[in-house]
Amino acid sequence: MDAISRANAGQILAALRVPPAVIGPEGSRITVNETVGKFSFLYERIRNSVEYKDEHLIRKSAITRILKRQLILESNPVVIANHLVRELIAARYLPNATMPESIVDDVAVRVRKFMAVSKINAGGERHATWLMGIISVEIEEQLVDATQEKALVTFLYERLADRIRVRGATVDDTERRLQVYVACYRSLVKADDDMLGFKLLRAYLPEWLRADEWIANPRPIAERLVAVQLRVRGRLRHPLAQRFLRVVKPWAVSLALLKDVLVEAKDEAGKVLDTPELLQARLTQKAEERYAAAKAKLGRGTVRAMIYLLITKMLIALVVEVPIERWWYGEVGILSLVINLLFPPFTMLFVGILIKVPGKDNTDRLKAGVMELLSGNLIVEREIRVPAVRKGMTGFLFGLVYAATFLLSFGLVAILLDALNFTWVSSIMFMFFLCVVSFFGFRLRQTAREVVVVEGKQSLFSVFADFLSLPILRAGQWLSISVSRLNVFLFIFDFIFEAPFKLFLTVLEEWFAFMKEKKDELQ
Repeated sequence: MDAISRANAGQILAALRVPPAVIGPEGSRITVNETVGKFSFLYERIRNSVEYKDEHLIRKSAITRILKRQLILESNPVVIANHLVRELIAARYLPNATMPESIVDDVAVRVRKFMAVSKINAGGERHATWLMGIISVEIEEQLVDATQEKALVTFLYERLADRIRVRGATVDDTERRLQVYVACYRSLVKADDDMLGFKLLRAYLPEWLRADEWIANPRPIAERLVAVQLRVRGRLRHPLAQRFLRVVKPWAVSLALLKDVLVEAKDEAGKVLDTPELLQARLTQKAEERYAAAKAKLGRGTVRAMIYLLITKMLIALVVEVPIERWWYGEVGILSLVINLLFPPFTMLFVGILIKVPGKDNTDRLKAGVMELLSGNLIVEREIRVPAVRKGMTGFLFGLVYAATFLLSFGLVAILLDALNFTWVSSIMFMFFLCVVSFFGFRLRQTAREVVVVEGKQSLFSVFADFLSLPILRAGQWLSISVSRLNVFLFIFDFIFEAPFKLFLTVLEEWFAFMKEKKDELQ
């Protein structure tokens, strides 16, 4: 390698040499009873099966959920932080008997900040929801070391920041660089809006991290946070954000592949980088492993989606479809009921089976991306083209045709259901789940394509299928967002069952500790 490529390789090796997590002395580590942990872990598995979330977001979601409940039950930030950390350990989101007790005080600082600005109520309910997401990310970063991820994102950004340009519009250079940075985080770490929002908050409002300076008078910070939220939202909803993401993705996947190879090589990482043949062989092997992991993740996602859809559909059938049909028609259509019950989970299974893993051309592109990142000057400048703005008659005609696709797609489904003697009730239920299942399937397909950087060729059939399915997918996206806010199962778990169950586990753990103390007295 030349001098520059050695510098790039050295930067990656330095990013991977992250010091081990701080572990306190044995007597000061937070330890949760194993029996309590098993109950808590089982509960989390059951609860997560009725809420479809990406795996890498489940821990953050748990932090938000536990924090909301503790804020209702407690007013002392230290007590809230202690319960939060212990619940995360019990549910196996954090390792047991590893975290130092001092971490509770660090988390309590974050909780105290949130409580202080929340009391001001400067931005309304929507702002409070955003702030809860931000503080959950901050707490997660406090509990889980992300130094390696940050270093790799920095490396990717530095290699791509000056190689991506925008054509067809005037984009400020600062904005362009920011969009490259956001795309690097989204593609490499799979960061969501909350995670990126916290990154931008630290840049736009650095005082947020110095709580001791303003905690006594939080109003100015609370009011500035409202403006920061709007600014962050504008950056994350940039019209070209998805195009930046598509350009960055191939190198992000390549870098993730290289990271896996070097982490597995451990002390031989330098040797692997200095031996091109060995590096290529390890990259090929690791790419195949990532494909297998993506397939396994797809399988887990399919099962979770099937369980969620089956339970949800059964509930709706019992509470809505059957009573209305019996009242309106005097009887229940057995055929339509069975089809409506079985259609969502079996369609989800079918979609999961049809999704294929990438081939050799994808592996070759990933390996080429690795070599481009390691080299000094192989990355060719890429341009992002701004989509044409359709105005006047052209825009009107395109909008009219797009609206017609909705009528065509749902009209064909309605004709089919009428031929099967579906009532208007069962037809609405079928279309509802058709949209939701289609969107879930699309999400699963996107999960499987996280390692895909080579776009397949479109056939005439695929173009026609996209034409008919796009309205259903758009409707499914809207319904999924809307229904997630009205998830009855989550309401039962979070507001009726979880609080008393977690209280029972807390009392149980205290009892086990008491019994251990009594047993120690016998010695």
